[in-house]
Amino acid sequence: MLFEQITFVIQGPIAPSITSISVQRLRSIFPGCQIIISTWEGENTQDIEADLIIYNKDPGSTVFVYSKQNDPIPININRQIVSTVSGLRHVKTKFAAKLRADNILNKTRMLELFEQFPLRRDNYAMLNNRLVCSNYFAKEFERGLHVPFFFSDFFQFGEVEDLLKVWDCHMYSDYDFQSALSGKKQHKHYPNDSVNVEQKIWSHAARKLYPDELTDEHGDHFARQQSYNFMINNLIIVDGDELGLEVPKRLQQSNGYPYDFITFLGFIY
Repeated sequence: MLFEQITFVIQGPIAPSITSISVQRLRSIFPGCQIIISTWEGENTQDIEADLIIYNKDPGSTVFVYSKQNDPIPININRQIVSTVSGLRHVKTKFAAKLRADNILNKTRMLELFEQFPLRRDNYAMLNNRLVCSNYFAKEFERGLHVPFFFSDFFQFGEVEDLLKVWDCHMYSDYDFQSALSGKKQHKHYPNDSVNVEQKIWSHAARKLYPDELTDEHGDHFARQQSYNFMINNLIIVDGDELGLEVPKRLQQSNGYPYDFITFLGFIY
């Protein structure tokens, strides 16, 4: 694969010093690639030398859950969707990588990995080709229980058409606080365990395999089975170090209780 066939979509708020270094690193490692910055109106991009900079209107945070103290817990699912899809729609190459603006990619390893696992079962192949994904916060177990469709939303590389199948989805609405549940951790599917952002994104991408809405973090047997089938036939999940993905210290993960994350070795075997 030629570097000229790849566009990097760097999405999200500009991270001072990090985003500009990320662009410089990509120029060095992938000479000839295209780089699109998809960020928000008012962001400072003065020192960033991208091929295209898109200034999106910020849709704001979204609230799915209220804490036991009745405080809203904001998440950025709509922000991720808007900035990612806006960038992908401007891509002219066949292949693209979705990269957070506070992450830096230091290797070309994704290209080798993309070609490494051609065999798939047609009835579970929802994408044209696999997507290479990081394993940052890709939970396999939580407190010893399976967590279906919890794949990472940090980084993906593959065909633009496939990336849009994952990210070009509906915007999510806020959950309305229910006074009757005051003092409880409440959400749309209370009293079940609340479904995470990553699970919403990836279960939507796998909706032909799992057409039902995921209503519990741990799902049911069918959800867990189809999550595995989707992963094995549509993704290549890679440890951050193997991929060469550098993240801020606050986002670095340690593999241990209560969470067990999917690893590259675990994916292979």
